[in-house]
This record gives sequence, structure tokens and C-alpha cells, in this order.
Amino acid sequence: MCGKIDCFLQAFARLRTDKNQKRWTAHTCFRAPYKPFLLLSILDLVAQGIITRSFIEPSFDLAATFNDYWAKIMPLGTFGNMAYPFFHLDSEPFWALVPIPDIVPPTGRSVGSMKRIRKFYIRVDL
Repeated sequence: MCGKIDCFLQAFARLRTDKNQKRWTAHTCFRAPYKPFLLLSILDLVAQGIITRSFIEPSFDLAATFNDYWAKIMPLGTFGNMAYPFFHLDSEPFWALVPIPDIVPPTGRSVGSMKRIRKFYIRVDL
């Protein structure tokens, strides 16, 4: 059994990401950067004391931090959407989307906007 930090580090090192070399260049090591950017954004907000619990909400601060990472690292003219990793991190062992009671979230397909994330989910439990 690993300690909590060690388990997170192992899980972060094994993130499932899109590895399509037609979509992603050497600039991103031929992998989608969405999940790493979102996790870095969360860690930044934890370090700043803005996130203080293991419940991650799709807040303005989180979206702004994600967009800052995207703008600083990705080529000009590319667009990042925090909804993709927010939804798809649910396939990782440390991330669990919490649906709004009495609302049935979509299954099998990506939720492509933060508006739709907020429509179906309250938060994420880490």
C-alpha cells in the first residue's frame, strides 16, 4: 500500500491521454496536454490556498488558470477546453465526478462544455 502522495504521483505518471501523432506534435511529446494542464492548475490553486478541500469545482479561478497554462505553452491559434479533462479524468483512479441528485448524466460521450459539466455534476471528489 502506498502513501496518499505516492499514490497520486504514480497515478499522475500513468495518465491516460490521447497519443494520436496526427493531432499532437513533439511540442506536447505527441500527447494531449489537457489532463496535465488541469492537474497543474489544481495544484497551483491548492498552493495559493484557493482550493482547500478534495472537492474540485469547475470554478472561474480553475478555468482561468487552465487557460493560462494553455496560452503559455500551446502554439498560438490553438484552443483548450477545460471541460474535456474535467470529464475524462473520471477514467483515472483518483477522480470521481459527482452527479447532481436526480439528474442522469450522459454516458459514453464527452461533455464538451463547462456549462454542460455544471448542468450534470456538482463537483469532483479526489
